[in-house]
Formats: sequence, C-alpha cells, structure tokens
Amino acid sequence: PVIGGVLGCVPHVAVVGSIGFILQTASSDEFRIAMLSMPLGMLCNSFFFLGVRIASLLPNCDAKAPMGRLVLCLVCGALGYAGGLAAIMLGLRPKEQSMAIAWLAAAAAFVLELLVGLLLMYLSLCDAKPGAKPRSSCKVLVARGLATFCVMLTAMALARSLPALAGILANLPVVSVMVVAILWIGYGEEVALGALGPMTIGMLSAAAYAMLASELMLLWHPA
Repeated sequence: PVIGGVLGCVPHVAVVGSIGFILQTASSDEFRIAMLSMPLGMLCNSFFFLGVRIASLLPNCDAKAPMGRLVLCLVCGALGYAGGLAAIMLGLRPKEQSMAIAWLAAAAAFVLELLVGLLLMYLSLCDAKPGAKPRSSCKVLVARGLATFCVMLTAMALARSLPALAGILANLPVVSVMVVAILWIGYGEEVALGALGPMTIGMLSAAAYAMLASELMLLWHPA
C-alpha cells in the first residue's frame, strides 16, 4: 500500500482546482487565498487519517458486527477532520488575514501534515506483516474520479464568494473515506491502515503545488 498510497494522492485535485479558481475568483488576492487554503484542507485530511488510526487502536467491542469497527474508525476520522476544519475557520479565520499570514499558515500546515504522515508511517511499520499486494480495480478508480469531480464542482461554486472555504473544501475527504472503506472491505483492516501514512505523505505534493501555483499562475497567466 505504500506506493499506491503515495501515487493515489498526486496533485490532480490541486491542478484542476488551480485552473478553476483562477477563472472563478474576482481578484488575484482571492485566488491566492483560495490556493493557500488548500494546504489547510489537506492538513484536515491528515487529521481524518489520524482519527481513523487512533480509533483502530481501540479494542473491537462488538465481534458480532464486523462492519462496526470500520464505521467507528470512519466516524472518529470525520470528527478529526471536523475538529481541524473548525479550528482553522474559527481560530485562524484565513479570509481575514494578511497574505503574509496566509503563507505562514500554509507552510505550517505543510510541516504539520508531514509530521502526521511520518507518525502514521511509523505506526504502519510497527504493525506491518507480509501479505499480498492489492491492486485498485477499475470500479475503485472510477468511483474516486466521480467523487473528486463532485467535490471540485462544489469548491468552484464557492470560489467567488468564499475563496478560503473553497480552497479547503477542494480537499473534502470524500475520496479519503471511499479509499479507506474500499481497502478495508476488500483487503482487510491491515491494508487500509497501512495506506494512511503513504496517502498523507502523498498529499504533500498537492500542498506544495498549491503554494507554488498561488504565485506562478498569476505570473504566467495560463488562463
């Protein structure tokens, strides 16, 4: 799951989002805010993965419900994402901050996401066991593509009125939930948990792209 987790989080969402944001936002500052908010959304995704991993450490209380453990982990992950999002929107208030603060917040989110990813990788290595290497089916890839498309449409709709929120919602963990659930059901808990760290590390490429594109796209005017 290491290679698949990293490659599964290449910055395709950030690339599509950057094109949509530069077309939808009303000013260069709004575009920068939307792009610099994307690393904050990815940090919230890492909190989702961390919540799933922490919940997996709890004992299985109901052996008669095999799906109960998966649901518990996803709920805890959702709480982690919601908590991170609330802390950012209410505490940081990215739309009201200066551009320097927005850059600092994006850089801090990148570092924090890296630390979370390394922690998840360490936990995966501690629990690693030899086994088969699963492959993603065509149905899984199509489902992930459709989920990404729906999330991006929502983000584009908010880009003009709420650019900071649009940048965060461009990384709504719909795909993350699907991937964890599909891996868990199809290949088992160990494989699903083993992919959390690589997926978090893989999202760093999207965060780096978003920060670079916030300036370079305005210089090159690709749209």
